Amino acid sequence: MSNRIITPAAETIELLSTQGTYKNSHEIDVGGLPYSMREMLIAAPLIAGLNVYLVGATGEGKTQLANDLAGFLGEHYCYTEGRPDFELSEIMKQVNLHKLKDVTSDRELVELTENVRKALFYVDELNRCPPIVQNYFFNFFDGKFVHQGRILQLGKDGYAVGYASGNIGNGAYVGTEDSDRALKDRMHMIVKLDDPRYSTEVEDDYAIFTGKKNPRASLPDQGKDLSERIFQLHREFGQREVPTILPVLGVLFHKGLDYLQTTTRNSKRAVDNVWPNVPGIRQDTDESKIMPLSKRAILSSIGLTEALAMIAEAKGQQVPDHVDLFLDALQFTIPYSGVLSQQYVFNEKGGDAYEAFDAVMAGIKKEITDRKEALETALAYASFGEREETALDKISPIGISTRWSPVRRVLEHLADNQLEEKVRLDQIRAEYKKPAAK
Repeated sequence: MSNRIITPAAETIELLSTQGTYKNSHEIDVGGLPYSMREMLIAAPLIAGLNVYLVGATGEGKTQLANDLAGFLGEHYCYTEGRPDFELSEIMKQVNLHKLKDVTSDRELVELTENVRKALFYVDELNRCPPIVQNYFFNFFDGKFVHQGRILQLGKDGYAVGYASGNIGNGAYVGTEDSDRALKDRMHMIVKLDDPRYSTEVEDDYAIFTGKKNPRASLPDQGKDLSERIFQLHREFGQREVPTILPVLGVLFHKGLDYLQTTTRNSKRAVDNVWPNVPGIRQDTDESKIMPLSKRAILSSIGLTEALAMIAEAKGQQVPDHVDLFLDALQFTIPYSGVLSQQYVFNEKGGDAYEAFDAVMAGIKKEITDRKEALETALAYASFGEREETALDKISPIGISTRWSPVRRVLEHLADNQLEEKVRLDQIRAEYKKPAAK
């Protein structure tokens, strides 16, 4: 018997996951739970407000997915087709900013941009645009517009999402430009749709081939506007409390993965212009295989994790472990983000970024699993303002520099902060209990 309760949020998630023409019934295990590709590519990003870059060859459903999104967002949707001759004025017209040249005051500028209500920007064939044009989309994917030094917010009540389609820019496709790492970092999720782990099932292919004779993608269904429901879902997502262990693991991926044993400052970032060709770099670990993740990538992964937890709850499923969900969610943020060594991907894994990711993550997951109990214990003690030294030593021995040292440091910091807060509250209580002076 299912314990599922049909809430408005659950109903919206089901509509996002089932309504529309894009077909891909492929299921993927994330954190021990099954998710459909529609849930991964549509529902989760829209809930969390994450940008998505869909890469791969033509004919894998990217345009159909874009049309489904257009149906969901209605008037809040903005579509742009990338071309080598793309002019920025085109998108300015679509978002009603083409009158910027006529603006003479800050008041007029604010009035103009307040009329921008596009909440989702979709750029088809992004890397057919020259790099200088791709870079222009930085701000749109960040939900903002910059004009004469002023930063103005786009979107609906602070909600703005960017989708783009293209390919990985590795020379395998004609007429394209690679997207640089800074732009890829703004695309919170990068999914290669023609990879076997994410591509359509044969049943989907058969249904597509027999369902219609027109090879063109079906047009958006304007009768399926879910925009207000999506905005409400995102608000509910924003109110969720993130398990403390996820930001702690974020420290490992941002600071811990920066650790380089043989260099003076023990930092990959300090030698990123020559990494991984660093003298003495270890080949038996992932030192030469992965750079540290950016703060944006970690926040994206945490957001995706909690959106997936929300989807599971809507289906009446219990999330077995948020850590496992987080670690599996990284496959949607890391492989094509630019943090994996291309030498490693091509020389040792035959160009398969997902296989390279799996191999690197196997070692990292083992380290986390070996320390998970100690992490949970240290966090529990820290919540009471105490340092549990035995657990902390299992995470990273005191006085020894390892890539887990930053994690120990943040756990000590959490304990010290909580202790200071307890002392402060005790002082307030003591003052409150003092008898009034006569």
